[in-house]
Amino acid sequence: SLASTGISPPRTMAKYFGDIAKGVKDILSGGLNYNHKVAVSGFKAGDVALKADLASKGTDFNGTATANFSPASDVAAEVTVSDAGVVKAQAAITGLLDGLKTTVSAEPMNAAKTLKIANQLLSGDYGVKADVTNIASSPKADASVCVNLGDAQIGAEAAITDKGVGAYSIAAQLKLDDLTLSAILADKLDTVKAGALYKLDADVTAAAEAIHKVSAGSTSVSAGVAAKLASGHSARIVISSAAVLQGSYSGEIVKGVQATACLQVDSKQAYKIGRAHV
Repeated sequence: SLASTGISPPRTMAKYFGDIAKGVKDILSGGLNYNHKVAVSGFKAGDVALKADLASKGTDFNGTATANFSPASDVAAEVTVSDAGVVKAQAAITGLLDGLKTTVSAEPMNAAKTLKIANQLLSGDYGVKADVTNIASSPKADASVCVNLGDAQIGAEAAITDKGVGAYSIAAQLKLDDLTLSAILADKLDTVKAGALYKLDADVTAAAEAIHKVSAGSTSVSAGVAAKLASGHSARIVISSAAVLQGSYSGEIVKGVQATACLQVDSKQAYKIGRAHV
């Protein structure tokens, strides 16, 4: 399916601010990665699920091992260890308040600098997120809200520090049958994004986006099509005004093993290739 290959199915309603225009982003850039990756999962040791990831970029290799477990019915925990010996731990807690999920994460050996508390609340037509970092030094909060108005959603987000409001954005999207239109004003309103997502049929979706940088006076455009094939595999092609062509092909190569191949070619015929096996 599209969702299992880095291309999310078209969204009909944004629940959180980051979901606005996400269907456009998923087709034009989601899952397009030019490193080589292998992920192995499906192993269990009692109630602990284990996963290993290996990635290469050029001659550099890195890997991680992850363990997931639930110490309580409303707590999901995860511990990740990198090949450099860095340990990251997180716990997601639900049930504190109806619709609220709180995730606490940190590197135990450097907790003062890496501690993060992320909250997301979905209540009725409102989706709110609030993340707090740098708690021990200069606290920073990233907050957003999305309001569902039926076929339309509007939202705003901002980064807040002890110096006041930093970066901020506002966004909106409107669904008209098979067409979803979106607009985002980001980077303190210096970046204007206008997007469109159109469902051609049950298996094919097209997307387009124009990005205008106000201060630089520059505009870029990209468009793409994603399709689920009769074989069950998924394919995508994206082209930009910078004359860069990108494509991906994903599917199950053997039972239980998903693979994705990505290709990028520019106007100078320089190319990048990426592969992932999960």
